[in-house]
Order: sequence, then C-alpha cells, then structure tokens
Amino acid sequence: MSNKIGPRAVVLKDGSHGPAVRKLENELKERGLLKGPVDGHYDRRTTEAVKRFERHNDRKVDGKVGSWIYNKLQLADRFDGPKGNQGGGSVHGGNPGNGTRAPDNAGDTGKTGTFRTVTANIKSNPEMPQAQVLHDVRKAAAQGDLIGWQEISPPRYFDAIKSLGKEWDHYMPKDGNLRIPVPISWKKSEWDLQDAGFKRTHNGKAKVSPHRYITWAKLKNKETGEEVVRINTHLVSGAWTKSKLGRPTTPWRQEMWKKHMEQLDAMVERFEKKGLKVVVGGDFNRNHYKVLGNDVAYDNKLHIGTHGSSTLDYLMHTRDRELEHVRTKYERGLHSDHDAVVATYRLK
Repeated sequence: MSNKIGPRAVVLKDGSHGPAVRKLENELKERGLLKGPVDGHYDRRTTEAVKRFERHNDRKVDGKVGSWIYNKLQLADRFDGPKGNQGGGSVHGGNPGNGTRAPDNAGDTGKTGTFRTVTANIKSNPEMPQAQVLHDVRKAAAQGDLIGWQEISPPRYFDAIKSLGKEWDHYMPKDGNLRIPVPISWKKSEWDLQDAGFKRTHNGKAKVSPHRYITWAKLKNKETGEEVVRINTHLVSGAWTKSKLGRPTTPWRQEMWKKHMEQLDAMVERFEKKGLKVVVGGDFNRNHYKVLGNDVAYDNKLHIGTHGSSTLDYLMHTRDRELEHVRTKYERGLHSDHDAVVATYRLK
C-alpha cells in the first residue's frame, strides 16, 4: 500500500500544530530554511520556510504543505510511521525512506562499484587569478567523480566549477543572499541526487572569520543502487596554530571550532542511525588530529602534509561493512596552498 497522498490534498498550513509540524520543521531546519526554534507550531516562520523550499524547487509558492511537499520529503513515514516513532519524535537530516520495509535482500544485485571522492580547497584568501582557479578546479575534477570544495567564495570561483560542463551536477545552496562556500559536485553518469541540505554551524566575526557551514548530499550510486551521504565542511582557521595561540581572538576561534565539530559529529551520527554510509571531507584547520575521534576511519594519513607540512585536509568514512576504503593519493599539482586528497572506495 502506498504512503503517497493525492494531488489535491493540503496536509499542513498556517495554524496547524503538533508532532506532524515538528517533524516538518526538523526537515526544513536541517536544510537551513527554517529560522529559529522547532516548536511544533505552523506559524509565519514555518510558512516562510516552506516558501523557500518551494522556490528552491521551482514550485508554485503558497507556503502550504500539499501533496508534492508531503511526498517529496517522504513525510508519510514521519507522520504515521512505525510505532517506534509515534508521538512526533525528533527527526533530522535527509529522507530515510518511504516508511515501507523493504525485503531483506532488497538492493542485493551482486554489483560492486568503486568511486573516487576528492576534497579540494581552492584558495580564495587571497584570491587567485581565474586561470589558476580554472586549472585547479579541472585538475581536482579529473581525479574523481564526487568532490567537496572549500573556499569557493567569489562568484567567479563558482563559475569555474560550473564550467566543468554538462556531465557534472552541483549542490550550491544559498543562505539568504550568500552562496555557501562549500559546494559539492558529482558526475551525473555515476550518481543520482536523492536529497541535500546545509547547516550554518556558527556566525562569523568581523575581520576574523566568515560564517561557517556544513553541506551534505545523499547520492545513489548508479551501478550498485547503494546510497552514500557525502558531507563537506570548512572550519575556522587559527584556532590551534601554536604560533598564534596568544592572539585575543584565539578563545573565540577555539570555541567556534568545537561548536562546529559538535554539530558535525551529531549530523554524522544521525545519518548512521538511518543506516546510511557516510563519507566526510573538508578543511578542518587542525593539524595531525583525529577530528572525529575514533568514530570514523581516517582515509589519509594524519602526518602527510596537505598544507605545506601541516595536515589540515581530511577524508574519512563511517565504519560500514558495505563501504570499503581502497586507497588514497594526494594531488599536489595545484596553484592553491592546499593539496587535494583523493580517496577510492568500493561499495560491496
């Protein structure tokens, strides 16, 4: 029996309240669309968040949850799901499924697929000439089929990524008028986008740091049908640099770094609890350090430099018997002051 609802139904609107609204708000919050707390009341804030979701998806904008949003977010499972989630328990992250239990052998096609993911910081402080930006973007794209980018701040840097052509697709969300500087790209021939979102981990500080973000994309591998969540991020700099620990801004930097990592850790845990395979990458601005403790497997060695002699850029994955790390290499032929890290994985 399908959990989808008919085309004319209006499920939630201004004035609605209760567990169903809370679950909707959690979805909107995780995508960076809902401002303020999750409180279970469909008010002006919720209406505006729904409108943002509609605009992002090129839908008619009315601020109401009708059949399209209901089915797109797969809210059937969240509203009327299994007994373990009655009463509107908190639901975070992407779409975990449509609420119908699959057979035990679902997805067991016998196929095994390998993929390569890249983390690449394309230096923008100071900005590089566009020819160097294009060189680095194309060099990184030649290394893999799933890429997390950092420091993509000037509009022309985004243009360089878009210039990769029609074989690539991208998640380039906005936070208000700001284009978030940690986009994710993937080859269309290898991956289908299932869901995506972002989170602002903390606000910036004038002359110290911009706002900081985590982006994520849930993608289905076309060869195996397996889903992988690729998380990308870039943390505040200078929090742990020994030569700079005496600066007045160091306590703020360290506090924000820890706040960012707490939210990243919680996000990874939520996806894991949904049974999803997770690959995390980015510029963590902490040298030779297990940034997520022993909760993940680190795929590049902690003492091989990616920023001169410092190791600031990491790729790691959650421990899952169906996700195997094969090898890691470093692309050092970039104009950026960071090397790209390239990891190969096998989906079993």
